[in-house]
Amino acid sequence: MNETEDAESGLRGIYTIDAYRTFPGEPDQCREARLWARHEMRPFPDIADAVELVVSEFFGNAIRHTASGEPGGEVFTSLVGLVGGPVHLEVTDQGPCSDRPRTAARVLTPDLTRPDGRGLFLAAALTREWGRIPAEGGPGYLERGFTSIFDVVGEEDRVEYDGPMVTWADFTTAYSAEPAGRETAGRRGL
Repeated sequence: MNETEDAESGLRGIYTIDAYRTFPGEPDQCREARLWARHEMRPFPDIADAVELVVSEFFGNAIRHTASGEPGGEVFTSLVGLVGGPVHLEVTDQGPCSDRPRTAARVLTPDLTRPDGRGLFLAAALTREWGRIPAEGGPGYLERGFTSIFDVVGEEDRVEYDGPMVTWADFTTAYSAEPAGRETAGRRGL
């Protein structure tokens, strides 16, 4: 084993989940993304439903509001968890639609007269925290310390970014799975 293989082997031992997949940006693929998430979340039954619902919401938003939903579009989805830490979900879109400007992701109180508009409200309720950041960091975005939708950005700090975005969420679990690649999962001592 060389140094690179040693380092990679050591890193694999710190992950309880390390899964990713690219889906075609088509409405029927939202179901496939949910099934994939459900399968990957087997070691974490206490948050599996929440992760599945949030994957569905983020995926649906990506294909409805971004270039990921245009012909040939794709949505990249990943789930990562560290031993003893939260499970982190990321859904990466392909940037704004070609025929309209980027839309903002905001949690709004649901309008009870409409059949839609509840997804981000539910995501906020089911996650420890969620946010949306430029996939490529954006010009000066991370350097200024902004990593979440909850960060306060003044007008003077706004920088136009028209690339792909990552919508992310963290989920707290009471389960501590074995490092990725092992099939057993155990309950963490409370």
